[in-house]
Amino acid sequence: MESNETYLVLDRKRQTEQLIKLDSSGKYSQVFQHGISDISGIIYHPVTDKPLGAYLHPDLPDEHFFDEGDGFAAFFRGLKKAFEGYRISFTSFTEDGSMGILKVHGDRLPGDYFVVNMQTKKVDFLLSSAEWLDPSRLNPMRADAFTTEDGLRIGVYLTFPAGQTEKLPMVVVPHGGPHARDYWGYDRQAQILSQNGYLVLQVNFRGSTGYGDHFFRWTAPMGGLIQRDIANAVHWAVEKGYADRKRICIFGGSFGGYSALMNPIRYPDLYQCAVGYVGVYDLEMMYRKGDIQRRDRGISYLTRELSENEDFLRENSPLYNTDKLDLPMFIVHGEQDERVPVEHAEALLDKLEEDGKPVKTLIVSNEGHGFYSEENNRRLYTQLLDFLDENIGIGAAEKRE
Repeated sequence: MESNETYLVLDRKRQTEQLIKLDSSGKYSQVFQHGISDISGIIYHPVTDKPLGAYLHPDLPDEHFFDEGDGFAAFFRGLKKAFEGYRISFTSFTEDGSMGILKVHGDRLPGDYFVVNMQTKKVDFLLSSAEWLDPSRLNPMRADAFTTEDGLRIGVYLTFPAGQTEKLPMVVVPHGGPHARDYWGYDRQAQILSQNGYLVLQVNFRGSTGYGDHFFRWTAPMGGLIQRDIANAVHWAVEKGYADRKRICIFGGSFGGYSALMNPIRYPDLYQCAVGYVGVYDLEMMYRKGDIQRRDRGISYLTRELSENEDFLRENSPLYNTDKLDLPMFIVHGEQDERVPVEHAEALLDKLEEDGKPVKTLIVSNEGHGFYSEENNRRLYTQLLDFLDENIGIGAAEKRE
């Protein structure tokens, strides 16, 4: 890259990210901006390090080249065609740019790595990150979108059981954050659930990252518009004929665990069961316990994202709305969780017991904000599948009637 050029990614209000080029005089020109997606990464020339293109993720992953880079862009397109149906990205190059490491990944492939000779264009397999998985036996993830009543485009991902697309029992899996997002790619939970007969719906509701500043800012209150987006996605899947409206469960972790209970509170007729995993159930408690309030600017973050108004916090907390939770529930938490302390689950379980509402629980002593050991994950997913089978599995609707 020439010394008088500087490239910057700008985050502009009410827009997606822009890549601009700044010259030595301080003047800049826009190089690239996508209409839906932020820039998820920059593609560099292997020798000069000059930016040639951008990685994008509007729904399905994509790339845009604004500079052919002496044939590198054409070579990249050829590689992409050779690995059609997957996403490719270079992770690194040798100092002289003669060799590179290429990652190939997708909805049925966590990641295979190849050594690429940039001079001879020869590609040799290096290693697999999950050689025990057979892509032919995994289920593809479909990308789609719908538009809300207020004109916002919401992206969704659907993972169907093999050979089935209609009137399926569905598990809605809202992501954490809320400032995070789901991506098209290999998803362990989506595979586990779909392999066992469930349609999996993932929703990039407002407040998700990757869709521009205007989309990211649409968050408050967390118990309001975000929850409406999730509910609208469920209605959309039912109207499309994908999901059986009598067999729908919601399962999420962290903020997704909050949504797993808050959505049935806001939309009590939508779900037949709910699973909260390391979830936030008392917004007031976020100011007193956990590592967010101990961090620099943690309180200001909570004030901006949540509010300090006690009535508001209680109105938008599952703990103070348990009277609206009239469905089977499963609460999962780790006792060592510092992000969302186990006291959230304990307070909720105590309140549900007071209300006389039965709830299934899995509280694990040696786990934190998410389970990591193989043994505990086996316990989690075995009990989760049993819970789902009992409430929305084959014959569950008939049993209730």
